[in-house]
Amino acid sequence: MASCESQSSSNAKEIELKLEFDADAAPRILSHPIFEGPPPKTRELVSIYYDTGASDLRNAGVFLRVRSTGDGYVQTIKSAKSEGEFLERNEWECPVPTHEPNLDAAEGTALARLLTPEVRADLKPRFHTRFRRKTYDVRHRGAEIELAVDQGEATAGVKAAPISELELELKAGAKAALFSLARELAETAPLNLAVKTKAERGFELLDGADHTVENARRVVVTPDMTSAEAFRSIARNCLRQIVANAPAMREGRAEALHQMRVGLRRLRVAIALFGQMLGGDERNTIKDKLRWITQELGPARDLDVFAADVLEPMRAAYPGDREVEDTYRDFKERHAAAYARATQSANSDRFRVALLDITAWVETGDWARKNRKLAKKPVRRHALKQLARLRRGIKAKGRRLRDLSPAKRHRLRIRSKRLRYATEFFAATFPKKKSEERRNVSLAALEAIQDALGVLNDMATRKSLLATGQEDWRLRAPAIDIAEEEKWLKEAKRAYGRFAKAKAFWKA
Repeated sequence: MASCESQSSSNAKEIELKLEFDADAAPRILSHPIFEGPPPKTRELVSIYYDTGASDLRNAGVFLRVRSTGDGYVQTIKSAKSEGEFLERNEWECPVPTHEPNLDAAEGTALARLLTPEVRADLKPRFHTRFRRKTYDVRHRGAEIELAVDQGEATAGVKAAPISELELELKAGAKAALFSLARELAETAPLNLAVKTKAERGFELLDGADHTVENARRVVVTPDMTSAEAFRSIARNCLRQIVANAPAMREGRAEALHQMRVGLRRLRVAIALFGQMLGGDERNTIKDKLRWITQELGPARDLDVFAADVLEPMRAAYPGDREVEDTYRDFKERHAAAYARATQSANSDRFRVALLDITAWVETGDWARKNRKLAKKPVRRHALKQLARLRRGIKAKGRRLRDLSPAKRHRLRIRSKRLRYATEFFAATFPKKKSEERRNVSLAALEAIQDALGVLNDMATRKSLLATGQEDWRLRAPAIDIAEEEKWLKEAKRAYGRFAKAKAFWKA
């Protein structure tokens, strides 16, 4: 039985950095001196992506395509190393005689385990991509890089989405060269870091959306990983959530902005968890970049919550009231200004470069060299210490929960969120069944603490925002109900009690 051969080593690994641009920016990109060498190889590429009607391959993180190259047909099977991976992917390629896939050639690939008789029978074309590719073989800082400029479209039935991408694939040399070249190219035209493959964009078309909102994906940190490997796996997962939601956020979608903020918080927690290993001036610079992005998105999210908690109930209570409607229009102006600020920031060169710099630091930062001993330590030992430290802090602070000021309750909420994220990061590090049972109990309690304290924090934010409003509508706004506040304090206390009784899952 013939099989597709790996594109590289036995790990079948491809390292690729993908950047998106507006179609009219292509001439500016190609004006960079790196393109002044031999003329590119230009091809018209037409790809058919196959899956079942239920998207069994996609749901398993595997993609199957057959591409017409002009010289023949090539079958490619791709899979990510993990759900949140976007820089390194596994890839297998082999020639096929027609545009139909050769499933017998999938032996030894990520597709093989999925090919049940039912899947084989239901595989069919789901969508197409058609684009012109200009390929340049370049050398940059001692590395060999294949640089491809793709322009065309993905189509699914009558739906279509443009493709304007720059792909930098490392053929030989240091990974840092990819980011160095990306930064240089970004000086010629706006280039946005992209994390979704053409296959993922095609499936978005099938789902009926050009840009979708993406929640956090599962992190897999296995016990045999080093601390450096674990941090990179977690950080890539967080970066994917941030980058994947940027397009929808630029369209003004509130949930995308929320998910970007979640991704930012998760990444900041990951950096704190591995703080000693990541120590140095570079880390402080990266933290500043993350803090700036968070601050630019914050006001819009706060006003989203305020609208849901205060203004919509106020309009419902006073339908058609002129003063209420005037107030609502004033608020909408503030809300629009906050979203304009967030969108403007996400479209800025500062934002684009910040994401490239953060990703480059995760992958090639000097922390791995300067703190080599810590980087090579088994992650399991590190996770034990960090989880225990966070748990002790919450247990100590939560005992006096009722007596805490709103500011201190908010800090307890942040601590709970950190432990929740850390628990999710290190779930696969402690894979025993008993660990899973304990972890589920602890996570449920942490989520309940976070939810209750979140409601209390929203109430405090409401008070702050109401204080800045005009007196006439402050009087009409729903009052902060003391009984409601007491209800959530009790809920937070009950959730804390469940958390305090839960056994540490890493000790199972």
